[in-house]
Amino acid sequence: MNLLNEKKYPLEYFQKKRNYRWYILLVVLLGAFMSALDLNLMNMINPVWSKIYRQQLSYVEWATLGYQLTLTSLLPVLGRISDIFGRKMFYNVGFLIFIIGSAMVGIGFSLEWIIFWRIIQAIGATFLQSNSIAIISANFPSGERSKAIGIQGAVQATGMALGPTFGGFIVQYFSWNLAFYINVPIGILGTIFALLIIPESISEGEKKRIDYVGASLFTSFLGIFLINFSMSTNPGYPFINEIILYSLSIIFLILFIIHSLRFENPIIDITLLKDIPYLSGNFSGMLSYLIIGGTMFIAPYYMEYGLHYSPSLSGTVLVIIPGFMGIGTPISGFISSRVGAYKLTLLGFSLITISSFLISTLNSSSNLLTIFIYFAMMGFGMGIFTAPNNSSIMGMAPAGKLSMVGGFLNMMRSMGLILGVSTSTFLLESIAPIQVLVSSPLLISWAFDRTMIVLFIFSILGFVLTTIKKKETKEKFITLPEIG
Repeated sequence: MNLLNEKKYPLEYFQKKRNYRWYILLVVLLGAFMSALDLNLMNMINPVWSKIYRQQLSYVEWATLGYQLTLTSLLPVLGRISDIFGRKMFYNVGFLIFIIGSAMVGIGFSLEWIIFWRIIQAIGATFLQSNSIAIISANFPSGERSKAIGIQGAVQATGMALGPTFGGFIVQYFSWNLAFYINVPIGILGTIFALLIIPESISEGEKKRIDYVGASLFTSFLGIFLINFSMSTNPGYPFINEIILYSLSIIFLILFIIHSLRFENPIIDITLLKDIPYLSGNFSGMLSYLIIGGTMFIAPYYMEYGLHYSPSLSGTVLVIIPGFMGIGTPISGFISSRVGAYKLTLLGFSLITISSFLISTLNSSSNLLTIFIYFAMMGFGMGIFTAPNNSSIMGMAPAGKLSMVGGFLNMMRSMGLILGVSTSTFLLESIAPIQVLVSSPLLISWAFDRTMIVLFIFSILGFVLTTIKKKETKEKFITLPEIG
């Protein structure tokens, strides 16, 4: 018996079930939860690595930064490749790579070893994320698509919320290694379930030519740009390095655009960016994650040094944002088919904008209830905005390019998180070194407010992009023979 004979799968047992699509969603949710949990628990493990390996936090953070940069750079590339060769195969490969990377990180011979295998782990996460929304979109009709994407968003938010708590528990009562070893049995289950349940998506006659040149040019552009942007926030980073690397990234971008316009099946279809709703949806999504990522990065400094909260209390309060995002996302997904995506995205980003301003008014005497309300508003607004925005973007995907569009969507989200952390770091340390800021509750509170004002300005831009009226058309159910 050949276990890997794909003609046997998915099992007829699942295919015959009336709710077959919900079994598919459960498999996708497993990968979504695992990757979201793993990303946020790093906030609790980084300080442990700094102590064990006797390295500065700025070096230890490359275990997280390398993961995020790899994920962001490869998402659209692997999305397009998955469109060509089939999402099921790549989703399975993603689980395998992720669990191998997790096991190797858990060994932890050295910090360099950890950083390397975190990058490998990120490649596996890229295979999972570049296909997750596409698999949902391909198997759910328009009336249920937003609901399914909303559930996925809620599960991701739950993983994000539990990450710091789970990481702190593991570090305090066990060993940091266990946080990565636990991915192995979960990943094995995910691989088996994906093989047995998820249908293949490849269409007969789909062209197999891969745009390797375009993939190399785009990855070079985005990688150089994001690394340079992150490094430029460090004090003492040579200005000439910024100029050279930014110039180099622009050159790669221009070459990528020229190549993509000439190539028959480009790795990223940049002609889609001519569609204003598609463009505004992706960029407003990026800005939403820039705001929430920046807020969650600087809030612990304000709470611990401005309000003198304990690290455990600060971590608990911080869970409010992704926690309420997890509440808002499924609610938005369930009602979007009734009121329309446009109204919900507008409402969601309105709450993000208002809460960004309110958070900027916090000071060293603000009470816990006020912080709870403002953080909850931001998280709930993020949840209300995300599901219909993602669903409307996926509804614009041409046949055969679902994974490419989904990968680009996830890339914009990841890029927003990276830019949010880097921008907030730059804004804080442009006021004073972090060691000086944390020495005074009034000073760190003031710096926190000034940073949040800038994030509030970004939220206004995101709100404006969201108000661009979209011509709402009924989304079609993308049947399996159509997709590639």
